[in-house]
Amino acid sequence: MAITIGTADFPTLTAQPFGYEETDTRAGQTARKWLITGLLRPSEWLALLGVYDTWRDTRIDDEPTGTSGVVGTTIAFTGDGPGGQSWTSVACWFITAPAAEQSGAYLSASVELVDANQALAVLLKAEEQAAADEDLPDLGTITIGTTTLTLLKPVDAYATSPTMELTAAGSHYIQGALVPYNIKDVEGTTNLSGWNAIRAWYEAQIAAVPLAGSYFPITAPTATAENKVISGVKTVQYTVSIQLGLVL
Repeated sequence: MAITIGTADFPTLTAQPFGYEETDTRAGQTARKWLITGLLRPSEWLALLGVYDTWRDTRIDDEPTGTSGVVGTTIAFTGDGPGGQSWTSVACWFITAPAAEQSGAYLSASVELVDANQALAVLLKAEEQAAADEDLPDLGTITIGTTTLTLLKPVDAYATSPTMELTAAGSHYIQGALVPYNIKDVEGTTNLSGWNAIRAWYEAQIAAVPLAGSYFPITAPTATAENKVISGVKTVQYTVSIQLGLVL
């Protein structure tokens, strides 16, 4: 059996345990890994170090995988295993840096690799599960213009209330309308297209005369953005806030 890591060869293997890096095995969150041990000539050892150093110098400048949602810099792994197993140009990350001890004229070297795509899938699934564990209640949705927002809080609210004032003689009197003023205090999530559509809707609404019984924007829409994993895909989620007043 022999393997190749990048352009470095391991022609004489003493062990090649194939297994899995386990995060949550019951949930299927595992990734293929290889712990490779073999005897290398000094020139082969230097070639392996060169491959690792090149990968390391590029990988260290990658955007963090949890943020980017992509595998970034990888190293190609090709080889054969026991029982007829074979792997061809598997995109991998180093789990451990190469290590070696002198063994006569050779070096007894070892290195550990993990399937980068499977490891990324495990990482993204763990992030998605962590978000699901927040256990937010299902508050439904609301449609503003053409955008449907997934609500983060109840929307039915009141904007103003009668106030109690004092006369000069020290008696109270009520000031303001003695009817509730219903509004929609909206906070919900969408994507970039939805956020842009709400902005366009707002600009059109404030330029038109509202009809009685309709809801009119009484605040400008605002939004914050954060990375979320949705169905295993890294997505930028926008949390939109806006207040809509019922036209009387």
